[in-house]
Amino acid sequence: MQSSIPGTVDRFTAMTSGAPQDPPGVRTRTTIDHIEIRRWAVQHSAEPATGEETRSGPSVQHVNDMGAGIRFNFPGFARYRTITWREWFENFEAHCLLFVYEESDPEQIATLARERWRTRGGGDGDDHKDWFEAEHELRLRRAGGGAPDTRYRFMKRDELRASAETSSGS
Repeated sequence: MQSSIPGTVDRFTAMTSGAPQDPPGVRTRTTIDHIEIRRWAVQHSAEPATGEETRSGPSVQHVNDMGAGIRFNFPGFARYRTITWREWFENFEAHCLLFVYEESDPEQIATLARERWRTRGGGDGDDHKDWFEAEHELRLRRAGGGAPDTRYRFMKRDELRASAETSSGS
């Protein structure tokens, strides 16, 4: 998941493999909070799912992910078996996972929208247009121009600690 710009790595990839740097208009978040994860899933119409065999059903697809086997199904793309949130979070906790995801960064959007406002001389009436144009410009600056907000990944909690210790020189 590297950027198409040579020599740069976005923060999402970096959190799982190297030095952090978010692409324009994006911030990478990491959480273990069940409410935050469910909020993200609701925003993206994602359902808790697995490809692995669990107590609730058979394996439907091998998921190469450190043995946790959890994923999300999205509208129009449901290749995994749907499971309950309870089972999903039991698996999440049993494997000591972190949920890493990207979302739009409203601070970067606001900064660029403010610059657009100043450039045109200020005044009232175009705040929504400035905001939407700022979002669009930041999207175009990102490799591929895609939306950041459906990328997610799981990592082991101890991997993040080890990565932080390595990068701080410990």
